Amino acid sequence: MTNPVTTPADFWNPKFDTSEYIFGKNPNTFLTAVIPSALSGQTAYAPADGEGRNGVYLAQIGYEVTSVDIAEKAVEKARLLAADNGVEINATIGDIMGAPPAEFDVVIVSFMHFRPDDHKRFVEHLIAALKPGGLLAVEGYSLDQLPLQSGGPKSEDMLYTRQKLADDFQALHITLLQDARRILNEGNRHQGEAATIQLVARKAITA
Repeated sequence: MTNPVTTPADFWNPKFDTSEYIFGKNPNTFLTAVIPSALSGQTAYAPADGEGRNGVYLAQIGYEVTSVDIAEKAVEKARLLAADNGVEINATIGDIMGAPPAEFDVVIVSFMHFRPDDHKRFVEHLIAALKPGGLLAVEGYSLDQLPLQSGGPKSEDMLYTRQKLADDFQALHITLLQDARRILNEGNRHQGEAATIQLVARKAITA
């Protein structure tokens, strides 16, 4: 008899327990288009970074990166990917629902979807993780993803709309909020036509 899945880590660890990088080794292309190269000493945060593809990219363009995931197997692979690419990241096993580990210049989110209660907590976590003036970039699946087969949940309440993200991040200055149709090529789990929502926003600089 197999053991029941009781936590997100129980769900994800077996999926990541392979030599293959199941979401690929290359970063999310939307994030590469909207995140500028770092100025000296700037920091970046990649919550739920999985096998590290986005965190490693941020390190390659000059950020001091904190990469967090709940799955031990994913974090091990993130550390290996960083070493293979000759960069350093602070890849740790951690909670992405409580207080963030610090405040950062850049925070990124790539295809993270939760039930409504957890989604609200995750949004609060992201906003708290931004320094004043900090940049947030988010891409996730929209409702139009439901009939498509390139990944993502099949529950409407876990998918994004522009209005949902506008409401979530109304405390920030939103500079980009759009629907996108694009072809994903991210490992074996994100392949083919996808319907996404893309957001870029900044936290106000307080006096």
